[in-house]
Amino acid sequence: MEETTSNLIKKLEALYKESKFKDIIDLLPDEVIEKEESKAAELYVWKGYVLHDLKDYDGAFSNYCKALKHDPNYHLAFYNRGLVWVIRGDYNKAIDDFTKAIKNATDYTDHYYSNRGNVWKAKKIYNKAIDDYTKAIEISPDFAKAYYGRGLAKKEKLSKKGKNFDLNKIKFDLNEIKSDFDKYLEITKDEKDVGTKYAQGYIEELKEQIKVPELWFIGELINNIKNTLLINRNFITHYTSLSVLESLVLNNNKFQISEGNCMNDPSEGKEFFSFIYDKSYASSKNGFSAKAFSPKPFIGSFVTKDMQDNLNMWRFYGKDRGIEAKGCAITLFKQKFIEDIKDFLSNEKNREARLEDESDINLYHVVYVMRNGLDKFYIPKSNKSKELENLMEELKVKVYNYTKKVENSTVLEKYLNQIAFLFKSDAYKNENEVRLVIKGIEFPKKYNVGISSPRVYIELVSIKDTVYQITLGPKVDRVNEWFAAFHYRYEKVFPKIKISRLPYK
Repeated sequence: MEETTSNLIKKLEALYKESKFKDIIDLLPDEVIEKEESKAAELYVWKGYVLHDLKDYDGAFSNYCKALKHDPNYHLAFYNRGLVWVIRGDYNKAIDDFTKAIKNATDYTDHYYSNRGNVWKAKKIYNKAIDDYTKAIEISPDFAKAYYGRGLAKKEKLSKKGKNFDLNKIKFDLNEIKSDFDKYLEITKDEKDVGTKYAQGYIEELKEQIKVPELWFIGELINNIKNTLLINRNFITHYTSLSVLESLVLNNNKFQISEGNCMNDPSEGKEFFSFIYDKSYASSKNGFSAKAFSPKPFIGSFVTKDMQDNLNMWRFYGKDRGIEAKGCAITLFKQKFIEDIKDFLSNEKNREARLEDESDINLYHVVYVMRNGLDKFYIPKSNKSKELENLMEELKVKVYNYTKKVENSTVLEKYLNQIAFLFKSDAYKNENEVRLVIKGIEFPKKYNVGISSPRVYIELVSIKDTVYQITLGPKVDRVNEWFAAFHYRYEKVFPKIKISRLPYK
């Protein structure tokens, strides 16, 4: 029996290398595993492992539990079940299973500590996260991911300390964080790895913050402003042309967003910088019209669901081939859209469940800068305008103090650009716009050099299965043909399809 089991495991290993997951499942029905006696726990983990790769997390979980019935101390079963608890969002049970894996392990403890550290970090219990990463490093001094995780935990912990502490202490903490990311890059050889790109970006920022710690405070204020503008909506709507609709839904291509320098409106960002660098704060060498080129974040524009059938939106944005009201409005499940992007960015090949991490994928209210009246900012359907005003006034002061020390800082402009595209003139305040603003570090940059001007963009994810409703413009022709195309494209899962009946002329 032992010889037969050994041959079976060798066969499983060979099939796994070839990604023949279904063949592995076929070899491991429960009745076969139960006959293997001493190896049953190992075989159930094998089966769960493969089901995990196939994203059948419930099936994987069930098999890990069966493994533990055969061997209540089997560390691999505890560890892998812990990963499923993470996917389910039950971090406490994940920690419990990782702890049992550590207790019973004969090997792999560095990975167990590191993954438990990931969960402590997700729970924002940073001291325990840092302790676990440190233990992983003590076991394996060249464990790159543990250095990376510890650097992130230290970075997030520093952000939670607040703003009233000594600048020299900040410098010390920033140097500690930088050393972990430096070590990560020293060990990691994969230049294309997302972690490598993030670490390089963090080190660049940390160098500047160590030189002038005030920049760190500016970064924290920007994060607070972004948190103030987070939207709490179930749906978002994107106006576009029928050709783009065909590409996204019928052809299942990925949703694209443009780099800030490639936005149609050349005044984008100026409202924000006009406020930050007003006459009482701006020096002669500072202003919003920077001469040197500065990379911008990538911008995706949407509106709230209540604007999915609006005359002005059809006039300005719902065009097809330049003709007003012949385009469409695509309404998406907002949270699924965000989660799909984050899942795409997660490192599935290493089987580490995605946690909320540094991937800044969120949607934000657009703020309208008021020209008249007492209120300086208007946030549609939000009661946080006064909170935002206080943060912006504080940011203005911090920027002024920073520019007295560092003139023409491209690093400062890079920081400010994270939110500059969330501010527009009050002339647009009836649009209720919301925006996705991301650095785009994780995505390959693509280029489209058209006749009029080049465009730089990134591709996010397919939205075909994220669509809640498609609204065709009031001047769209041959709507029944569009209905038929959607019907056969979607088959069972079918979004709402509507045609606007607004009296468009």
